[in-house]
Amino acid sequence: MKKIFLAFGIATTIFIGCKHVENKENVSDETMETTDNNVVDSHNSENSLDWAGVYEGTTPCADCEGIKTVLELRDDKTYTLSQTYLGKMEGENEFVQTGNFVWDESGSKVLLKSESDTLQYKVGENQLWMLDSSGNIVEGDLAEFYILKKTLQ
Repeated sequence: MKKIFLAFGIATTIFIGCKHVENKENVSDETMETTDNNVVDSHNSENSLDWAGVYEGTTPCADCEGIKTVLELRDDKTYTLSQTYLGKMEGENEFVQTGNFVWDESGSKVLLKSESDTLQYKVGENQLWMLDSSGNIVEGDLAEFYILKKTLQ
């Protein structure tokens, strides 16, 4: 009879012990999931990419063959933007502007401010997307022509 009570006691202890460990694991998993969901990633284009350099591309033009665009972004947050209207007469086809740029709050877009306009570009790995006036990526058949590729460091 003592052996039965002893076996029953041991079985009960093992059962309770296993159940207790199982509950701890569940709580631990739940806590980890909650913690993982609340992790904030502070990486963005401004602090994670080698964005300074020269970017080039030919953007669409309504009344010419295209606009050869060369944009240099410098580490001191200054820029030079050169736009050459292809197929137009020499002397009337090239425009250059220089100035300072700022990053948007998210650190993913640069805003080139000039006297008359503000141009926006989304910064990616070795490329820039010219954005529309609302700050959105251009979509549609010509979207690929609004991407400038990095040429120099």
